[in-house]
Amino acid sequence: MKYSIVISVSKTKFGPVVFKGNLNENIIKASRMGYDGVELAVRKSESFKIDEVKKLIKKHNLEVLSLGTGQIYGEEGLNFSDPNKSIRDKAVERTKGIIDIAKHFNASIIIGLIRGKINTQENFDEELNKAEERIRQCLEELLSYSEKESINFLIEPINRYETNIFNRLDEVNNFLLKFREKLDLDRIGILADTFHMNIEEPIIYKSFENFSNVIKHIHFADSNRWPPGYGHIDFKKIIQVLKKNRYKGFISFEMLPLPDSDTAAKDALEFIKKLDFW
Repeated sequence: MKYSIVISVSKTKFGPVVFKGNLNENIIKASRMGYDGVELAVRKSESFKIDEVKKLIKKHNLEVLSLGTGQIYGEEGLNFSDPNKSIRDKAVERTKGIIDIAKHFNASIIIGLIRGKINTQENFDEELNKAEERIRQCLEELLSYSEKESINFLIEPINRYETNIFNRLDEVNNFLLKFREKLDLDRIGILADTFHMNIEEPIIYKSFENFSNVIKHIHFADSNRWPPGYGHIDFKKIIQVLKKNRYKGFISFEMLPLPDSDTAAKDALEFIKKLDFW
C-alpha cells in the first residue's frame, strides 16, 4: 500500500488539512516522514508555481496523485449545481485551471464540495434531478477539456451535514450509471472517505467491498476526523477488504491537524502501517 497526505497550497479556513501554508516546507516534511505522495488542495491555479513544485516533488521522490477543488466552493461558493449559470461557469473555469496543473503531474481531480448543495427541501427529488443534470453538464465539459491529457476525476461522497448531494457511495454510483451514455466512466471513479462513511454508510467495510470496482482513491480519517487510531473505526477490517480486492491506489490522510500537525501526520502513518501486513 502507498500513502499520501493532503497539503493545502495556501492558507485556508478548511479544517481537515494537516499541512497548510508553506508548500515547499510541507512537501519536504511529508517526504521525511515517510509518505509516498501528496494530495494538493488548490484554490487559485495562477499562483501555483508548477516548475518549482515539479522539481521539489522529483527531488524528494514523491508523487502528486490528486488535486482538490473544495476551496473553490468553501472560500468562494462557486459550484457545479447552482441554479445560476454564471456561478457554474466560474466553477468550471476555475477547475480547468486546476486541470492545467494536474496534467504536469498525471494527477486526478477531486470533485467534492465543489458540486454544491440544494438550498431547499421543497420538491427535493425534482431539485436533485436538476442539480444532477447541472453537475453532469459541468463534468462533461471538464472531461472534454482534459481528454487529450486523459485526466481522471474522483467524485467524493460527503456527509449530510456538509451537502445533500451524494452522501453515500451508492448515490455516486447511481449518478454515474444514470449518465453513463454521456460521461466517460473510464475516467471517473469514487473517492471513499472513512470519516464521511462513518456517518453515512451502514457498514463501512461492506461498502468498500460492494463498490471496490469503482473506488479509485481513499481518504482515511477516524470517526472524529482525528488521525486513524484516535476514534472507533475498524481500519484493520477495511485494510483486509482492500487487500482482498487488490486495491492498487493510494490511501491519503485528510484529517484534522490534532493534537497538532506533525503528531497527526506521524501517528496516522505509523498506525496504518502497523495494520498493513497481510
